[in-house]
Amino acid sequence: MADYNLGCTVRLDDEGTLALLAGLYEEGAIRHIQVQAIPLPRPLFKKHLARVAAAGIPAVIHAPHHGHGVNPCAPAAYDDRPADEIEEYIEEAMSQALEAADTLGAETIVLHAGRYEPGGRFAAVETFAGFLDRHADPRLALENLPAVYAGYPLLGNTAGELAALAGKIITRFCLDFPHLACTVNYRRLSFVDELERFERLDVALHHLSNVRSGSITDEHLELDHPDGGLDLAAVLSRLRQHPDVPTTLEYKEDSADVYARQVKVFSGLWEDHRAGT
Repeated sequence: MADYNLGCTVRLDDEGTLALLAGLYEEGAIRHIQVQAIPLPRPLFKKHLARVAAAGIPAVIHAPHHGHGVNPCAPAAYDDRPADEIEEYIEEAMSQALEAADTLGAETIVLHAGRYEPGGRFAAVETFAGFLDRHADPRLALENLPAVYAGYPLLGNTAGELAALAGKIITRFCLDFPHLACTVNYRRLSFVDELERFERLDVALHHLSNVRSGSITDEHLELDHPDGGLDLAAVLSRLRQHPDVPTTLEYKEDSADVYARQVKVFSGLWEDHRAGT
């Protein structure tokens, strides 16, 4: 078995990708899956969760985020639903995420702080603190987000910002490498320096894909994308220093071809770094 803990992401309702990942797990090519717990009607949620559980693959859970209508730091931002409807929706979505973690025995639930309207950062920080008060769980791991996406700002972009947001409620974190690259490109910071600052946090999970050179936009590019600009040498150095921390590949197109190929690409990168090439 490989001397790293690699995994791939699958939506809770994506049976095709789940079947592919089950095969990769049986081959020993991956050691876990990250289950994106999108909000679903209760009968469908139970049906798909049972199917994932039957696959028998160790799992981490990714809680729903703003793309699924769950925006912890500013629930009503960019959302025209009535406030009480939004609140009820978020409560049910988070309940499903926790239930999925319970059922699958997941020790980690990845959480996004969310997006907010320009000028609303202070209020977003306060609102997120209230969200954590209501949803405290030791399995939560707060993920760093890009500084901006599609013109709106996101909350929690650097190691220091994550620590401040987490307070004493969240003690574990998810380090997303392309998100960090987008942030440093936007703020004109050093990727290596900002990566080093994550040594001060208890990182429970890594997220990995690629990003265009100099880009501020997270696209979940493939590791071998011809326009990829992620500092893979720095990333592999970090992964080799922390071999016990799982690394999850994340792609927007969760297709069999993408994951089957990218698992092999990662293996090649790992061996190349081992050899010092």
